[in-house]
Amino acid sequence: MKRPKRVLVTVVAAGLLASCGEGPGNEPAASPPEVRTGAAAPAPSPSPSPTGPRTRLSVPSLYDTSRGWESDLPGTQIPLPHSGAVAVFREGGRNDGTFTVLDVTSGKVSWKADLKGPGIVSAFAISVQGVDYLVATASGAEGADVVSKGREITTIDIYAGRATGDDVAPLRHLELDGDGSVGNGGGGLLATFDDDVVMTVDPATGATEKYDLRKMKPPAGECKLCFGSTKAVAVTSRGPLLSVKSGFRHHYWVPGAWRSGTLTTGRPEQTFITPVGDLLVATWRDKGARDDTWAVLDPATAKVRAKVECAADQEAGEIKGFFRSAGGRYLVRGYTAFDLEKGTGHCFEETDRDKPVLLTGVTDDGVAFGTGASTAEQADPRVTVDLATGQVELADYIVAPFGDYSGYGLFWEDSTDTMVAYPRVG
Repeated sequence: MKRPKRVLVTVVAAGLLASCGEGPGNEPAASPPEVRTGAAAPAPSPSPSPTGPRTRLSVPSLYDTSRGWESDLPGTQIPLPHSGAVAVFREGGRNDGTFTVLDVTSGKVSWKADLKGPGIVSAFAISVQGVDYLVATASGAEGADVVSKGREITTIDIYAGRATGDDVAPLRHLELDGDGSVGNGGGGLLATFDDDVVMTVDPATGATEKYDLRKMKPPAGECKLCFGSTKAVAVTSRGPLLSVKSGFRHHYWVPGAWRSGTLTTGRPEQTFITPVGDLLVATWRDKGARDDTWAVLDPATAKVRAKVECAADQEAGEIKGFFRSAGGRYLVRGYTAFDLEKGTGHCFEETDRDKPVLLTGVTDDGVAFGTGASTAEQADPRVTVDLATGQVELADYIVAPFGDYSGYGLFWEDSTDTMVAYPRVG
C-alpha cells in the first residue's frame, strides 16, 4: 500500500492579513466545488481597485492578497476554469433568474443572460472535452390557466462559457415532455423522469437519447444477487453508466461497452463507481488482497487512468465532493489524490498509524489543500500536500480557494458574502 510522507512542518504563510469580522473559513466540502452560494440582497457589480481588494483573507502563501478584486454580487458562484471566468447565478422570484459572468483576472463583467422557465430555475456548469457550458433548467406546466392544467415540460438552456454581451442567448434551448430533473452527468447532461425514463443530452450539439431503465438489465451472468431497479449513474460517450443494487454496493455497466465485473478478480458486487466530472472514480478489492484499489477510469472504456492501493473499507459512498485541477492532471476526492499524467496516487485515510487528511482542493502545480484531524490545540488544522512526494505540511491559512485557474485563486468570505480573487505570487 502506498502511504504518503506524514512530515508535519509548520509553515507560516507570509503577507496574509485577516479581514475584520472574518468567518471561520472553508469547511470540508460535502459536494462538488463548482458552486458557492452567496447573499440574496441586491449588490453592485464588482469594481476592481488598483490598490487591490478591500478584503484580506488568510489564504495559502501561493496567493498575493495585496492584489486582485472582489465582488458581492448576490447569488451562487460557479467557476468556469476553461473559460477564465466565474459565473454568478441569481434565482429570481418568478420562475426566472440571471447569469452574470465575470473575467477571473479582472472581475469585469464578460456577459449576462436573463433566464426564464416554466418553474423554479436552477443552474450548474458542465465541462466536456475542455469546454465549459452553463446550464439553466426548470420544470413546470406550460399553457396552464384557470381551465387547463397545461402540459408538463422540462426546459434546458445551454450557454457557452465564453461569450460577450448584455443579453446573451443560449446555444441550445430544449423542451422535454414531462416533469423531470436535470443534472451534470459528467460526459453530458442527465435528465431523469418519474417513470424510470432518462434522457442524455450532449451540451455541444443538443442531441438527446432516451432510455427506458425498466428494459435495461445487467449483462448476462454479471449479477446473481441483484435487486431493485436499474439506475442511471453518469453519462459517457458510449451511453449511460447504469447500476443495480447488490448487497451493500452495486453492479455497474455501460450497455455494449463494459461492465464492472471485469475490473476485479474479487467479488464484483463489492465494486463502487461514481462520476467525478467527465471521469469516474472506482474502488474494489481483488481476491486475496488486504487493501482496496482506488482508480480513476475512462468512462467510455473503463481503462484505468491512475490507481493506488489504500487501507480497506473506506466509506466510499460517504464522500460527495471532488476537486480537479484546471489543467486536468490532478484529481482529489475525499482522502485520495491522483496524478493522471503519472498514473499514480496517494492515500490520506485514517489508519492504525496515521490520522486522516481530507482534501479540499488542488492546483495545476500539484499542491493540494486540506484539513487534518483536530487536536486539543487546533480544530480542523489546515494543511498543504505536495502531490509529487505526498508530503503533508501544517500550514497557517484559514480559507482555501474554491477555484484556481488563469493565475488566480477564488475565495469566499462568509461573514460578508463576498467573493475575492487573488493572483498567484510572482
